[in-house]
Amino acid sequence: MTVAYKTCRLLLLIALVLFYVVPAQADFNLHVRLVATDPQPGNSLAVDQQLFLKVAYQSDIPLAFRYAAYLHGEKLEAGFYSGHPELQRAGTGEALGWIGFSNVTHIDEIRVEILNAERQKIAEFSKPFTFSWKAAAGVTGDRAKPNWVKKLERHQDWVRERISDPFEQREKSSAALLFYLNCISIPLYLLLQGYALWRFHGRWRDLATVPLVSLVPLVLASLVGFGMELSYWVVFIFRGTPFALVYLLAVWLARRHMLKIEREQAG
Repeated sequence: MTVAYKTCRLLLLIALVLFYVVPAQADFNLHVRLVATDPQPGNSLAVDQQLFLKVAYQSDIPLAFRYAAYLHGEKLEAGFYSGHPELQRAGTGEALGWIGFSNVTHIDEIRVEILNAERQKIAEFSKPFTFSWKAAAGVTGDRAKPNWVKKLERHQDWVRERISDPFEQREKSSAALLFYLNCISIPLYLLLQGYALWRFHGRWRDLATVPLVSLVPLVLASLVGFGMELSYWVVFIFRGTPFALVYLLAVWLARRHMLKIEREQAG
């Protein structure tokens, strides 16, 4: 085996290693850091108050940021809430974030996930951050915002008006479509449920009553126990109607198919 052959094999191996090890995001410039918080580490807030975060970034592509809190390396999810990851312009800029807890909590680390325009995670960085949320008597969830938070809020409003976010538009379109489909399913389900109870007999009628097993107790519980406004009550009650409608359609088609087979055998 010649030296030249061994050298070619070594170069090929190095190329393969670089191809699989170098991250995909290395083809663009990306620098992100946490530059300010309010309050500072080592302090505390009352439960349901927000810890504000300012992230400075430099990037060749639009970014969004998602925040998480950790304790001893474990991600804290119980009672955690955070701001929506909004799209930031490419270039150099600052983004506002916040996190909070609805229960007494202690953290020792904050992690910032860096997302692309499609909200896919491309990187992450962490910072040691000792902080607590305590049950302070007589303290509400609102508190005075520092000037840099107000400035970044105004800037984000300005950015939101001038940046087209295809991901958010798709999310809103999907949510609207699901809402309208759910609304349409309500009268269709009621009509098909009444028709099935009227026209079906025997085992087919038993199968057609299955959706009522879950919907009737839900209606009774909502009327008696929850006391919601009418608009929320209707949405809550009929949240399962698309599934009930699909089930009844399947029963109706199966019954129709079986009756057709029986008629053919009888003829």
